[in-house]
Amino acid sequence: MRPGSLNADTVAYIPARLGSERVPKKNLRHLGGRPLVTHVAETALQSSGLDRVYLNTESSEIAAAAAPTGIDVYMRDRRLAAAHVSTDEILYDFARATPCEVIVVINPTAPFLTVTTIDRVVTMSKDSSPEATVFTTTRLHKHLVVGGEPVNFSAAGRSPRTQDLKPFDYINFIIFTIYREKVLTQYEQRGFCLYVPPLVFVPMSGLECHDIDEEDDFLVAEAMLRRS
Repeated sequence: MRPGSLNADTVAYIPARLGSERVPKKNLRHLGGRPLVTHVAETALQSSGLDRVYLNTESSEIAAAAAPTGIDVYMRDRRLAAAHVSTDEILYDFARATPCEVIVVINPTAPFLTVTTIDRVVTMSKDSSPEATVFTTTRLHKHLVVGGEPVNFSAAGRSPRTQDLKPFDYINFIIFTIYREKVLTQYEQRGFCLYVPPLVFVPMSGLECHDIDEEDDFLVAEAMLRRS
């Protein structure tokens, strides 16, 4: 299904391609007895901040696996499923076909994401400066080294306690929001859109930050589900 003329204020999509370099068919891999992609799909569909939610995929197999959730499907061109394709390209393709004000992208590999966080990020998008792109982040209280050099501690002094270190945030890509018009304008003028200012960052913490990228991440997620 393609959105066509359907109009809504805030539209989300969950990007899910069949190919996965580190974990084969990751989005179809079962977690807690059901495909990984269905966890986030069911959560997103419960959000009061989203007017419409799509699964954005090139794979009929993934679409079929997510069908029991009732999610709408945006079938993208197979060329957009290649490993080298950028998020900017996928955003632009979706934005061209989907009338809306704000696009919300939700990572299917974060199965512990909550409705509360989705709604909080959407609210932040609407409350921020016009045209702001909002990213979720994870905070690190660690001794950081970049290029072999200390970042937030000194090699010339005593080792600081972890809690005394300057924290650093990294973009976790679990959720981000971007204005559709910004995608269209910036991509057509510059060939990219994702990191064009203004940018706003929303911190996340705890279990919700668990993102499945490697085989071991699945094992950790399964253990978390058993404990809960």
